[in-house]
Amino acid sequence: MNLKAVGTAIAIIGVIVASFAGNAIARQSGFGDEGWLMAAFAFGILLLSQGPVLQLRQEVRELRAHLADRGEA
Repeated sequence: MNLKAVGTAIAIIGVIVASFAGNAIARQSGFGDEGWLMAAFAFGILLLSQGPVLQLRQEVRELRAHLADRGEA
C-alpha cells in the first residue's frame, strides 16, 4: 500500500468534508455566499497539520542517514 497516496487522498477528502460542513454551518449562520472562505479555512487547517508531518519526515531521513553511516563503518 502506498501510504503517501493514501495520505494525500485522506487530506483531500478531509478538505472536502470540512468545506461542505463549514459551508453548511456558514449558511445556517447567515454567511451564505461566503462558502469559499470555509474552503480556505479547511485548506488552512490542512496546511497547519502538515508542519509536524514535515518535521517527522525530516527526522526519519536523518535517522536513516545515521543508520546507513553506521552500517558502512
